[in-house]
Amino acid sequence: MVLIAACQLELDVETPAACVEQSTSALLTAVENGAEIIVLPELSNSGYVFETTLELEMSATTLEGALIQKWKEIAADNDVVIVAGINLFEGSKYWNASVIIDRSGLCGWYAKAHLFGDEGKFFTAGDEIPLVIQTSKGRIATLVCYDIEFPEWVRIAMLHGAQLLAVPTNWPEIGQRVTSPVMEVIRVQAAASQNKLVVVAADRCGDERGQSWVSTSVITDDEGVIKAIARPEMNPQTQIIYAEVELPTNTAITDKNDVRKDRRPQLYSSILNQ
Repeated sequence: MVLIAACQLELDVETPAACVEQSTSALLTAVENGAEIIVLPELSNSGYVFETTLELEMSATTLEGALIQKWKEIAADNDVVIVAGINLFEGSKYWNASVIIDRSGLCGWYAKAHLFGDEGKFFTAGDEIPLVIQTSKGRIATLVCYDIEFPEWVRIAMLHGAQLLAVPTNWPEIGQRVTSPVMEVIRVQAAASQNKLVVVAADRCGDERGQSWVSTSVITDDEGVIKAIARPEMNPQTQIIYAEVELPTNTAITDKNDVRKDRRPQLYSSILNQ
């Protein structure tokens, strides 16, 4: 069993320093409460609703920057795994990225492949598959927000042996039909169940330039059962949710069925270029 934390934070592009402070504080709080795997929201160092490229540039971090160095120290000192969504400047481009950090340091980074809304005005879309890393706490994959709505993308993480999928996210309120749980959570449950993965989605909260958010961070087990969920009606919406979950050791769902072994890829090839 491993104790997982998803940190739901109030982020704002107008106060990037406060975003950084709040994200790091949340990590330390989760550590104090015994969390071993901690997930922060999408763009946790910058906020989301950019209006100018200057705002993007001023809030970005680099892989060698002070923020990543601080998080590496936290991971090393406490033997925890940190997965965080960040505004990253790397290779002369800006990326809506996610990093995985464990006690050994920065394990790798991933660039969001499926950009949503106006993100393409500011970020370059990634072309690499979801990052899957053998960490000190298990084999962990990451992608970002809208990526989880593409079943093929989640399946790649499973096929690369992921036990847990960490999803930094900023789920916007865009007039979705009201469901219970919200549709974003149902998609997480489906991804977990269909791929026999523990899934952790760390959402955000707070009004940002008139944009509101779903604010429903969630942790599921590998059957898609909700183990912890943030309640958007709670005050404050800023909260850390925790769940103790067992990471799967295989992809069997019964003694006769396995979501990996039962696949028939030769039947699916026709969809790939449509």
